[in-house]
Amino acid sequence: MQMICHLDVTDFTAWKDAFDADTEARRNAGLTVMQIWQHADSSTKASVLLDVNDRKKAEEWLTRSNALSSDDKDTVTHTSAFFVKNA
Repeated sequence: MQMICHLDVTDFTAWKDAFDADTEARRNAGLTVMQIWQHADSSTKASVLLDVNDRKKAEEWLTRSNALSSDDKDTVTHTSAFFVKNA
C-alpha cells in the first residue's frame, strides 16, 4: 500500500528541508519516501509518494500535529493524503 500526499506550500525549499528533517518520525511510522515532486507548473505545490508498511502507524503519523505541516517553518497552507493500492 502507498500513500500520496498533496501539499500547498509557500516556499518549496524551506518545506523540503523541514520534511527531510522528519525522516526518523516517518521511519518509525513505517513510511518510506518513494518520490517527491515539485509541480512543474507551480512552485507552491508538492506531492509525495510514500510506501506504507503499517497503515495504523501511518494514520497516527498523519494526525500527529497534522504531520504534513508540523515543523514546516510555516510553509504549508493545505494538505491532503490518500491511501492507494495497486488495482
